[in-house]
Amino acid sequence: MRLPRSVATAAAVTAAAALALGGLTACAGDDVDDPTVDSKSGPGRPGGTGPAPGGVLPGQETANPAAPPPAKPPAEMSGRELADRAVQLMAATSYRLTGQFGTGADAATLSIEVGKLRDVRQIVTRADVKQELIRAGGVVYTNVESVIGSTPGVTVPANLRGTYLKTDGQQLDPKLVDPFAGSFGADAGEVVKGQQTQIDGKGVWPLTIKSADGATTTMYVMAAGDPYPIRLTGTGADPVDLKVSDFGAEVGVAAPPAERIVDEATLQQRMAAAGG
Repeated sequence: MRLPRSVATAAAVTAAAALALGGLTACAGDDVDDPTVDSKSGPGRPGGTGPAPGGVLPGQETANPAAPPPAKPPAEMSGRELADRAVQLMAATSYRLTGQFGTGADAATLSIEVGKLRDVRQIVTRADVKQELIRAGGVVYTNVESVIGSTPGVTVPANLRGTYLKTDGQQLDPKLVDPFAGSFGADAGEVVKGQQTQIDGKGVWPLTIKSADGATTTMYVMAAGDPYPIRLTGTGADPVDLKVSDFGAEVGVAAPPAERIVDEATLQQRMAAAGG
């Protein structure tokens, strides 16, 4: 038999569609963690220590390079300067993204965790399948159910349920590791800085990029202190609404247990034995 396309590629494409943010919906109603508030696990929750302006988060001194200090306060920065600063900050911290993308039958929820060492866990939940992708130590693992479970006429054998396919880490779209660089990097186009506004009582600067088809992508960054992004929204054929939280948290991304990992040859053999 011939396996369906590996979800290590498919999920990366899904994430790229969500995180390149070619089309998003605007939504700013839910609570968001404030990176200027001290945290138990990082900025955003009570009880710990937030990053000093331009500094590294606690425990990150050797994990990622610190973002360089800003040349001027956010109020004096252009849209491009603010976007560049936000990208630098997010490349130097761990965080979580949660939200929705798509509409109708294509609607899905998305959860992405990025660790301090740039390990990643992504979960995309649709009506018919739950896709899970893990990158740990440069290796990508995808749950077998998402590799073959949504293929018409194909059933996941009992001895493959709950297992993960190990694939080449190079298949992982870089937007999964640093989606802010993928969405608002230097080559993303003109960034328009809107008027300062508020989300849940927090001052933010909206930064917007418009694509060729007229869809917009907006990143809301904190107006006080370092401009950490707290929300990504926009418009288009595939609307997306993502909340950013848990900056600097101890995001634990680990490879699945060895007994639950299969390679493609093993997957092929078990599928063939089951008559798939």
